[in-house]
Amino acid sequence: MTLILKNAIFIDWKTLIFKQTNIKIEEGINGSFQFFDDFSKIEISKKDEVLDCEGKLVTKSFAVGHHHAYSALARGMPAPKRNPADFVEILKYIWWNLDKNLDKNTIEASAMATAIACAKAGSTFAIDHHASPNFIEGSLDIIADAFDKVGINHLLSYEISDRDGKQKALRGLEETDRYLSQHQGLVGLHASFTLSNSTLNMAADLMQKYDTGIHIHVAEDKYDQEDSIRITIKELLSA
Repeated sequence: MTLILKNAIFIDWKTLIFKQTNIKIEEGINGSFQFFDDFSKIEISKKDEVLDCEGKLVTKSFAVGHHHAYSALARGMPAPKRNPADFVEILKYIWWNLDKNLDKNTIEASAMATAIACAKAGSTFAIDHHASPNFIEGSLDIIADAFDKVGINHLLSYEISDRDGKQKALRGLEETDRYLSQHQGLVGLHASFTLSNSTLNMAADLMQKYDTGIHIHVAEDKYDQEDSIRITIKELLSA
């Protein structure tokens, strides 16, 4: 099948030049595309699909470099029990409260909503950073399956953290190990102030084992920097 985009405003992603044109796209990963200023010169068969893109922008698809699919259903949820005063309280009363309540169904629904939103926004690839401390095992497969159904390529990771105890951190490492043994992905870590040195070392070992990368929040708030300085000073004084 051939897709024909009629009356499109094409944005060249290299030059950022806008051009009013018609585009004929051949199906498949190696399919070609051609530009026609004159629509009447395009050969159209009964199998071809024609979309009128008047007023629409057409360009190369986007990639999302950092996503949290589990938060897709957060809009409209009840307010936290108290008004957060700083970054750590935002995590504690909103996001950590949300991720602790995720189960199979809500993870799947969030991933589907995220994948659909990506597709509608023109993003065909997403790097996701997932957290569900009370539903860890198999969580990445649920997200991968939902993304695959919509047709969104992905690079997933589980957000390993010591904030809910050492056992949850170990289970996060195990989920990462299991997933990476079958899929391409990353080793996910929360901010350094919720991670112990032992967990960081095990995460680094996993990264080397699968020859992949680390996906981590770095200096997202001043608290993260201050915590690192406190730990460094403490270690220097005790040396």
